[in-house]
Amino acid sequence: MDAWKPDLHLPSYLRGEIIPSDSQTTRQLFLKRYTSATKQVCNWLGTLPEAEKQSYQRFVLPLVNPLLIETVSKQKEVKQRQQEHRKAETEAVVPQFAALRAEAHFRYNRLVRLRRAYQQALEQVLPDHTNLPLEFSYDEGDPPVERLHFKLWDRRSFVLAPQHVVLYGTKTRESATYAWHQFSQKRNEVFLEFVQAERLEGSAPPEGFWFTELLSLRLLGTQPRDGTEQEIAARQAWLRQWGYGEDDAKELPAPFDTRCAGLLSWSDEDKSERTHLGQFISGAQRRTGKVFVPVESLYAAVTFGLLGLDLLTTTGMRAGELKQINLLPECLIRLVDDPPPGARDQSSRIRYLLRLLPKGERTDARHNYGIGKESVRLIESTAHMLCEHYHLKTGEPLPRVAFDPDHHRSHRFDATPVPYLFQYNSRHLRDHAINACLRFLMHGMVFQTSQGTPVVLKAHLLRHVFATYAVQVEGLSIDLVAEWLKQKNLDVTRYYSQKTQQMVVDEHASFVARLATQINVREAILRSPEEIRKQAESARKRIGLLVPVCGGDCTIDVYCPNQFDCIHCPAKAPDPEKRYQVEEKLRWAEERLTYYEREGLVLEAEKMRQLIRACDLEIKEMEQIVAYRKDENRVIQIQPRPKRSS
Repeated sequence: MDAWKPDLHLPSYLRGEIIPSDSQTTRQLFLKRYTSATKQVCNWLGTLPEAEKQSYQRFVLPLVNPLLIETVSKQKEVKQRQQEHRKAETEAVVPQFAALRAEAHFRYNRLVRLRRAYQQALEQVLPDHTNLPLEFSYDEGDPPVERLHFKLWDRRSFVLAPQHVVLYGTKTRESATYAWHQFSQKRNEVFLEFVQAERLEGSAPPEGFWFTELLSLRLLGTQPRDGTEQEIAARQAWLRQWGYGEDDAKELPAPFDTRCAGLLSWSDEDKSERTHLGQFISGAQRRTGKVFVPVESLYAAVTFGLLGLDLLTTTGMRAGELKQINLLPECLIRLVDDPPPGARDQSSRIRYLLRLLPKGERTDARHNYGIGKESVRLIESTAHMLCEHYHLKTGEPLPRVAFDPDHHRSHRFDATPVPYLFQYNSRHLRDHAINACLRFLMHGMVFQTSQGTPVVLKAHLLRHVFATYAVQVEGLSIDLVAEWLKQKNLDVTRYYSQKTQQMVVDEHASFVARLATQINVREAILRSPEEIRKQAESARKRIGLLVPVCGGDCTIDVYCPNQFDCIHCPAKAPDPEKRYQVEEKLRWAEERLTYYEREGLVLEAEKMRQLIRACDLEIKEMEQIVAYRKDENRVIQIQPRPKRSS
């Protein structure tokens, strides 16, 4: 203890002379925690009797000289850099705020249909598995635009298949033949292979599933850190191209690791058991390169991810508040209000509230978080998923689990277990598990800062996006948004919701355009009729209501939420007479895709693929002239294919 001299060592550490590998953020965090801890211990020491004070004094870390530290501290610089970084990320996501929510629902629906098809196929498997492998397919879209092909296997049928048997050793083949060890009837589980997606119409590449590449590259769970040195390096390079792991460059990123058995992983068995399904699938994939889908695990992840995304983007709540949600009557409140006087509809008005304990609340008073019927429906879907996961009978309550002990606010919740909604495998989900589910659900949506840096979705980032969108796009007051965010300091809300740099640039450009138009109107008095006509045509190009854009007319008269990316924008009314404009955009995107793939520019290539799909969808809308269709209740029917004779 005597060797530690804070006035000597801390300034050297803050200047980077000690442990130079630490980031400036880490240095400032250490200073903050050291200062706080030593002050609290010093205050405690002052309350002791003099005799005890002398005994404990030699174990107490000395206080820091504030004048000395002030000269080398870069806390303001670090804080400003963090805020600039956060606003740059917010700027990347705000333009796609509406598309983000819509895409999340579409992906959830797509996985629900996969799960239904998988369950239908399982019903056709004979008790002795003699009809495996079983091939089947089903169509996506209404009318169908692509066909998805699958194959059901069990361990024995997979190893003994003619195309696979040569890839396994003699002992494994013998065990499979005689149903020994891991091939016994008890362990001979059925699993799903995704074969391919086949495009039925249009020139765009088949969409398939957004997570296919994650499975084929083995990026779920801890897999990015497993394998040979070359395999790990290749996976890490791929992940960093997408922006994963930039928060801590010293640690190998595993962005889809929930650290919860059975969630975004193959099996809920102990990994030390070498015969569990996850080990078998991993070996099968290394040998064959095929894509295997852990349907139930992915279904649970997208269910949590969609509920989390919905609540984070409609209430602005924190992840710590999200984790408190449960089905007890004191948490989920249903309010029945009388109809307004004179209203034609005299039925009761129903509202829903969540009562949660926000950060910063020093009492036990719960705060109200208003939610809509869609959020209630997703809560019900999540509860239903958990009932199936735990094999509960009708009317049986969800298991009660203790609040996440690693959370910094766990002390605010007593040790009494609660039927929390964000739980799985009898464990309360941790923050990184919720973030992993969010990332998995939205992987492939490209978010980039103005400098081209990839942005990864996190729960806290969505809170910033919610505040910015509510104030700058929806035009809501700071006071109202602060109440929603449960922030007592309006300055914090102003920081959360301040205009992004792109908004500032766009508004300035619009101002300059309007100013130039006003000046030119005066000059037009002296111009010829032909010049005035040209001036009027030019004026029609300004941003506003029913402005002609590529492929149709824009119907929005506020700040463009889609950053002027008009192809398949929900704010645009497609015009079939302008189909040639979209086709030209499609040809350009296909050319750029070829170039970006040749140059190895992963993110740019993915954006072109998304643009190609958007063009193809818009052309289809023009051909059909139909409104937006809900696809959630669409019934799928698998098409079994007869087993080919070997």
